[in-house]
Amino acid sequence: MPKLILTHNGAVVREYPLDKERISVGRKAHNDIQIDDPTVSGEHAVFLVLQHVYVEDRNSTNGVILNGKKVSRRQLSHGDIIHIGRHEFKFADDKSHDFERTVIIPPAKAGAKTTSDVVPANSASITIANGPKQGEIIPLNKAYTKIGSADHVAVIARRGGSFFLMPMTGVGDRNSPARLNNNPLKAESLPLKSGDVIEVGGTRLEFSLA
Repeated sequence: MPKLILTHNGAVVREYPLDKERISVGRKAHNDIQIDDPTVSGEHAVFLVLQHVYVEDRNSTNGVILNGKKVSRRQLSHGDIIHIGRHEFKFADDKSHDFERTVIIPPAKAGAKTTSDVVPANSASITIANGPKQGEIIPLNKAYTKIGSADHVAVIARRGGSFFLMPMTGVGDRNSPARLNNNPLKAESLPLKSGDVIEVGGTRLEFSLA
């Protein structure tokens, strides 16, 4: 079943299954998803579940931003990011094969060798830059890759030929947010370029675009 994942200030607030044909989002109490935010209109937007899933702006004051662009009505694809006011929704479709499982980075056993995946040309990857798995390469060959551990998670999303880092930390991670080039992530997704350093749960990873 498709769903929306709501984040705010870098924390996952809630997941909403899209289990009926029309789901409204807005500041007023009658909405299916109520958001107490002055930048959100009374009924700001609706998600329509037909043969495909669509987001539609309901003549809101601040608009609906899909992957960085204002839209009035648009079909959604797995991994799309929708901004409504100061809140960010991520659209996830379980039917999509582009969803990659979380890349867990556990400590390696002392003396154990680490292996590197082969990274094809014209692709992106992250390289572990510290700890016992230092030097291991993780290819980013899916549209949506979670990195970290069970308690410290961030997401690298591929949109066309570009890559973006976005937070998906839980409440317990407020004192230890994911970082990009030593700057704590906030609610916004940030574009990645070769040489950027990501830190999640004490593990540093260097992003590379071939």
